Amino acid sequence: MTQSTGGRWPQIVLIYLVGVFGMLVVSSALPALGGIAAEFHPPSASAIGWVMSIPALAAVLASLLIGWMVDRFGDRPVMLSGGVLVLVGDLGAVLAADFAMLLGWRFVTGLGYVGMVVAAVAMITRMTQGRQRIAALALWSTVIPASFVAASLYGVFAGGGTNWRAAFLWHGGGTAVLLVLAWAILAPRTSSDQVASRLSGIGAVLRSPWPYVLGASFAAAAFLQTGFVATLPRILTAAIGTSEAQVHSFNILAMLCNMAGAYSFGVLLNRGVQAWLIGSGAVVLCAAAGLGLILAPTALIPAVVMNCALMTGLGLLVGMWAIMPQVAPSPTSIGATSGLITQITVLGVLFGPPVAFKALAAGTSGLLLLLGAALVGCMIGWPVWARAHRAENPSSHGG
Repeated sequence: MTQSTGGRWPQIVLIYLVGVFGMLVVSSALPALGGIAAEFHPPSASAIGWVMSIPALAAVLASLLIGWMVDRFGDRPVMLSGGVLVLVGDLGAVLAADFAMLLGWRFVTGLGYVGMVVAAVAMITRMTQGRQRIAALALWSTVIPASFVAASLYGVFAGGGTNWRAAFLWHGGGTAVLLVLAWAILAPRTSSDQVASRLSGIGAVLRSPWPYVLGASFAAAAFLQTGFVATLPRILTAAIGTSEAQVHSFNILAMLCNMAGAYSFGVLLNRGVQAWLIGSGAVVLCAAAGLGLILAPTALIPAVVMNCALMTGLGLLVGMWAIMPQVAPSPTSIGATSGLITQITVLGVLFGPPVAFKALAAGTSGLLLLLGAALVGCMIGWPVWARAHRAENPSSHGG
């Protein structure tokens, strides 16, 4: 570490905001989907879901390469370069003349998004240690719901329709502001930081089963979360006549519950509640709330409560980022471990919206199958939950 970690929270918060705007590459498309469908008339029900999730395809393909670039060139330049790619992709999306061109530019933003996110995790790891690292990683686990809160706020105040291009404009503008702040405030990696931020021990990480187990559980939770967020406006419009703007407004509350659930996992674990008990309870909560949303959305208020309960449960599951260091083969391979888990997780983000739209087209049975398969996938994490422990020594790992 180049300096004491005690006063790093302003920088950590800035890195967190960079991560939120990185994840907004995916979620900023949410309020624009209706307008895009109306203008371009995509060929199938699932095609519109790819507008939201295709940036995750870039993450699936490029995460390890980006991780190598972070190792080779440093986290700060990769973060800034990724942000520039996001700006270029957002501008291209605004100017897109057809659906295929729009998807192409969304892929470009995806490359920038993975650069911003992977570099941000490496930078947090480089700048922190001990309990501050655990707290920072717990905060980091909320970047996905925070991005959906921002996208939903935009949906409430601006809506979609013919204004869908403005969604990409405001995202590009916010990204530009954060890039300037990051360039001015965040220090580059120095020679003394090489070990802390390097993707060392990648071979041991690839041979260990535990990052795959935890990543698969995260992927299933992300699959369910992004799928429900993308299709819920249509589910409730058909069931109770709720407008899309109303769904966006109460989805903000649901994402705040998701953030609270994610951060609460670390709090509960440090208070001695066993991880397997937290995870099992979260799966039960998700099952009950998901069934309610699919089978019995009879009125707006019960739908709001069920959606908040579902997102709280999913937040508890994703909050297990706080035990990520415990599945690393060694303390020096945390960077590689987080990169691999991130790459597996974005598979859920990639396939969640298009599969959910396909399930929606199949009716109630399709949505029930989607819910059941996702929750079974979340339970894959059980072996990690069973061996996780309170982080008395924050440098503990999976050994």
